[in-house]
Amino acid sequence: MSLLLNLDKMQLSTKQQQVLEVVEKRGFKIAYMSIEDLAKEAEVSVATVSRFWELAGFKNFKAFKTHVKNRIESTPENKLRNFMLDIGDDDLFNRIIEQNYDYLFQTHTHLNRQDLKDAVQTIIKCDRVFLHAPSSSEGLGTLLSHRLKRFGIPVERVAKSGHDIFESMIHFEKNDLIIIFQFVKLLPESKALLDYANELGIETILFTDQLVADMNQLANYVLYADRGDIWDFHSMIGPLTVVEALIMLVGQELEESSIENLKKLSELRKKYRDIVPN
Repeated sequence: MSLLLNLDKMQLSTKQQQVLEVVEKRGFKIAYMSIEDLAKEAEVSVATVSRFWELAGFKNFKAFKTHVKNRIESTPENKLRNFMLDIGDDDLFNRIIEQNYDYLFQTHTHLNRQDLKDAVQTIIKCDRVFLHAPSSSEGLGTLLSHRLKRFGIPVERVAKSGHDIFESMIHFEKNDLIIIFQFVKLLPESKALLDYANELGIETILFTDQLVADMNQLANYVLYADRGDIWDFHSMIGPLTVVEALIMLVGQELEESSIENLKKLSELRKKYRDIVPN
């Protein structure tokens, strides 16, 4: 089954198959091609391309492009619909594993290792971490905060949105560190945090799924994690892996204090197990 069209190739003529192959090859980019470009690449006439859409269930090429653009629109509803359509009759779990493998491969390829190392050292040396994890990244922020606190690193959560972020910003100091999770596009709150951090000379770590973006220039260290294309149902396997790598690297650097804190944790659990069951 094609990503965009549900057609049986065996029922199509040779020329119609050539058109379908171009559609499959170009994917969502087909929405920005002209009918002449499509015909040229498929090595068929414009008339053949025009007749093809009726077989595919569309009035014409324009109607098909509108359909594709609606799928590209990155709303949660469309992302989930696109994901289910792409799976088709495949095994859901197998498809998720395959996609996650690709996200991890892209993350492995593009993550800046030097920024990751520098981020670890910055976390260790800072007096306090301010953590901003809005929307779908809230769980990642909770995990990172929980682990860093176990290492004895003070962490404060910045409000997810609105004017409440100023309640944290008024307490920013030179030796603090600001960690921001920001996917897809730069939100106003994140821009304000990055701008003010730069003004005060405070170092920042940005988790993002954008390889090229203006916001990447505003942060000291950029930790990239792939989540799929903009129209996909976004996975958090890439960002989670980067977060866990960061945590483990910090733990390695603070090995003695980390072990000591875990011993204290075990002692407290044992001491109060009758009051607070495990």
